[in-house]
Amino acid sequence: MKRISIIGSGNVGTNTAFFIAETRTAEVLLVDIKNGVAAGKALDLMEAGPVRGYATSIRGTMRIDDIAGSDVVIIAAGVPRKPGQQREDVYRENAPTVSAIAGDIRRLAPGAVVINVVEPVDLITLLVQETLGAERFKVMGVGGLLSSTRIRYLVSRALGVSPREVTGLIIGPHHASMVFLKDTIRVSGIPALALLGEPRLSELIEEARNAGDVILQLTQRSSSFYASCAATAALVEAIVGNTRALLPVSVRCEGEYGIKGLAIGVPAYVGQHGVTGILELKLSAPDREAFDNAAAALRTAHDNIAAKVA
Repeated sequence: MKRISIIGSGNVGTNTAFFIAETRTAEVLLVDIKNGVAAGKALDLMEAGPVRGYATSIRGTMRIDDIAGSDVVIIAAGVPRKPGQQREDVYRENAPTVSAIAGDIRRLAPGAVVINVVEPVDLITLLVQETLGAERFKVMGVGGLLSSTRIRYLVSRALGVSPREVTGLIIGPHHASMVFLKDTIRVSGIPALALLGEPRLSELIEEARNAGDVILQLTQRSSSFYASCAATAALVEAIVGNTRALLPVSVRCEGEYGIKGLAIGVPAYVGQHGVTGILELKLSAPDREAFDNAAAALRTAHDNIAAKVA
């Protein structure tokens, strides 16, 4: 059975372990530097197994060396975003921790596919890939996949249908500037635009765009995590099952969509070796402009960070 290591046993790490356990796709190792935290969470998850019907092996450890030989490593050890915080500020908080973790992965599990859940997703995913020195398709971030689950839910709620019948693709940065491709938002193949009308669909897109901020403001304690955990578990399932599922993920582009040297959300085929290819869609003129503007803002954020580091 494949081995999945999750570094960080907070809300994101623990719930990701739970969702993976329920899919019965792999054994899970939780890692946390705080004494007893990972072991306690793992025990709690294992004791839920008889009720939830899974027998997945979940262990907890303080030893980073235990990730050696992992097939997939998930980085979930970051400080969550605070209300109103800019991505450059979040980056400065999380970059030192993530850089150290990436160094450990390079030393202990150089062949692993790496999934980043730490914010800001695109910038941190690029940092991980550069620190690892890994082939770019071995490192991906959870971005558009999370946002796509949100618009699927909102459209299903508006129409009173199962969210399983709804599809939707989001590209661009994991940020308010993300681009919702309206043509891909469909219910059993029927365009949601035809079912909802332009004004209502646009309202739902804005609601999905701001969902993370709304959850953060409502809870006052932490950013959203259940949806991101479910999205991460879906990536793990695609990797372990080698399904080559077409999913929107943050990955370093080198020419795709006119982007070079940045990790950004694009539709990609995901299999056992990570991303196996990027699907380049022909975008409408408005979508192309929105994507280019969002990418330019991401580039500016990256360059600002690089200038300050230098």
